[in-house]
Amino acid sequence: MQEWLDKVFDISDLRGDENVFREALTKLAHQAGFCNYAYLHIRPGQAVASSNYPLEWRSMYFQQKFQTIDPIVKRAKTLKRAFTWSAEEEMRRASNGGRTFLNRAMDFGIRSGITIPVKAAYGSTSVFTLASDKATIEQGRDIDPIAAAAAVGQLHARMSLLPHTPDAQSQPWLDPREAAYINWISVGKTMGEAADLESVKYNSVKSKLEETRKRLNIHTMPHLVALAIRSGLI
Repeated sequence: MQEWLDKVFDISDLRGDENVFREALTKLAHQAGFCNYAYLHIRPGQAVASSNYPLEWRSMYFQQKFQTIDPIVKRAKTLKRAFTWSAEEEMRRASNGGRTFLNRAMDFGIRSGITIPVKAAYGSTSVFTLASDKATIEQGRDIDPIAAAAAVGQLHARMSLLPHTPDAQSQPWLDPREAAYINWISVGKTMGEAADLESVKYNSVKSKLEETRKRLNIHTMPHLVALAIRSGLI
C-alpha cells in the first residue's frame, strides 16, 4: 500500500490542468488494482466530487442526494481514518436508505474499496476512495493511517487550489422567499424588520429560515448568509 500512497504524493506535485490530475489518478487506481477513484470534498451545505466513476452514477449521486445517505461517507466522517469496506458487508448494518444506495452502487460495479478521510478547513472533510468491482478487498492491504492521511491531505491541498471544473457537485439553492429574507438580513436587517419589509409575520420568517438551515445542514445565520453570498444565491 505504501507504494501507491507515495504515488499520491507525486501526483499532488503535478503541474497542469484538471485533465492531467484525472488521468494520473485513473492510472493510479488501475496500477493499485482498482477500477475507479473518487475525491469528495464535503462542506456544510455543499459537496464537490471529482472521479472516474461512470457518468450516469456521478450525475445520479448528487441528483438523488446520495451524499446524505452514503454509508461509506458516513463511516468516513465517524472513523476519521483510513479503512477498507465491502458493499455486501455494509448492507448488514446500513439503514433502508443506505441499502438502497449500496444496491445502486453495485449496479455500477462499485462493490468494495479503500477510503481515506481527512479533516479540511472550516469544518469540512475530504474523502479519497479507490473502488473495486470485486466483492471484497484482497488480503494484505494493510494501511498506515498516518501515511494515508498525509498523502490524501496533500492531494486535497492541491485539488482545492486547482482551477478545475468538478465532475459533479451538490449546489445549494434558495426559493424566492428564502432569498428575499436572507437578502434583507445580509444588509443588516433583523428577522422582524425583514418580516415587515416583506409584509409577513415574524414567525413566518423565523420558521422559513430554520427550515432552510436544516435543509442545508447549517447551524448559524451568519453561515447561511455567507453560503448564500459565496454561492451567488443572493
